[in-house]
Amino acid sequence: MKKRFFAFTVCMAVLLASFTGCYSAQKDVTSVPSSSQTVQSGSASGAEEPVEIKTYPLPEENVRANIIYVPSPSTGGFWTCAVFNAKTIQAYDPTTKTAYFPCYQAGCKHNDASCTANFGGVISGFAEYRGNFYAMIYYNDDTASAFVTRPVSGGPLQILASWEPENENEECRCGFYGLSFGKAYLTVSKETYAMKDGQTESVKEEYSKCSLDLETGELVEYMADEDGYLPYMHGVWGDVAVFQDWYADRPDGTPVKRDGSEGYNFRLYSKNLRTGEEKTIVDVTENFVWTADPHVSWGQYTVYQVDRSIYVYDMERQTAKEVFTYDQDWEQYNYSIMDGHVSAICGTEDTCRAWAVDIADGSVIALDTRGGNVVAFGANYECNGYFAGLKRNSSGDFEQCYISKEDYYRSNYDAAFR
Repeated sequence: MKKRFFAFTVCMAVLLASFTGCYSAQKDVTSVPSSSQTVQSGSASGAEEPVEIKTYPLPEENVRANIIYVPSPSTGGFWTCAVFNAKTIQAYDPTTKTAYFPCYQAGCKHNDASCTANFGGVISGFAEYRGNFYAMIYYNDDTASAFVTRPVSGGPLQILASWEPENENEECRCGFYGLSFGKAYLTVSKETYAMKDGQTESVKEEYSKCSLDLETGELVEYMADEDGYLPYMHGVWGDVAVFQDWYADRPDGTPVKRDGSEGYNFRLYSKNLRTGEEKTIVDVTENFVWTADPHVSWGQYTVYQVDRSIYVYDMERQTAKEVFTYDQDWEQYNYSIMDGHVSAICGTEDTCRAWAVDIADGSVIALDTRGGNVVAFGANYECNGYFAGLKRNSSGDFEQCYISKEDYYRSNYDAAFR
């Protein structure tokens, strides 16, 4: 059971790290003058003219949990887990190119929860939010879960919620989406196993999505399923969350089998988690284009594509606007949203094109793909001022690198560093 979960985690991490690289608002703005970059207004064609490069501070709400690179508002850099199944985190400062443990004890070996860099269990996801660390950890041989916190400045680890199996045939491995407006958004999982033909098999999966009030400790379940499937959360802003569901009920209310045997009934929708009211954004009647990139929300915005057009949905206003349209049909597409910009990527087996679209003013920066069939630098994670991602080198291989956001938008990929 443990090996299966670990393999899944590794595979997902590799996929997410490689997909953007290989293909496929906040109102405060930091502006960097540019005389060489070009802009196209809202489409993949049109006259080019000089554009001012803009970068944006990290959103303070709808903060996504992660494990590989977690942005740090307090340091300006990244937090990261050095290895999978890690119990400790490290800090990385891209400005000084230094890494260190956020530990304040002389001679500490960082091997137990008395260390402020150690969370006392295997970290499945963590984030920095309002001056504190929050993390979902696994313990008891990875069969139980706990949601924990401690101040970034140091201090004892506090357990906010925990889930333990009722017997030896169960595992409780819970997930951590992120934090928004004083609440943590969690997925509670209970899986039951049995021996069949000499092998251990999963016989029952129960999932629920919950919000945890960080001040009161109130845990509220807002979605549940006993068949092991729940819609994917794009993002949450205030009481409104956006979900992506591949197995939505048919118009007459009848369910769709969730094994794919009856095809898919896609639906992207918003849901008021307080009232339960739902609003369809896109459903199977439209030509929705899927992305494997996990970065589909940023601050109050979430992104999606229909036909050739990319849209941004404002969760606060619950309105959508078209921000980019491709000039022709392409074999492959990918899109994401970071730093107040939508990344639009398209191509074929032989070519690739990419743009960055500013959500605030609609300006479009054409990114240089250097003649390849993949992007030259795939931005996978962000902190204030920098992206972390995969850079294609001269031999065609990819290297994990950092690059300033200004250099990225200028397509100055040679400025990337390891």
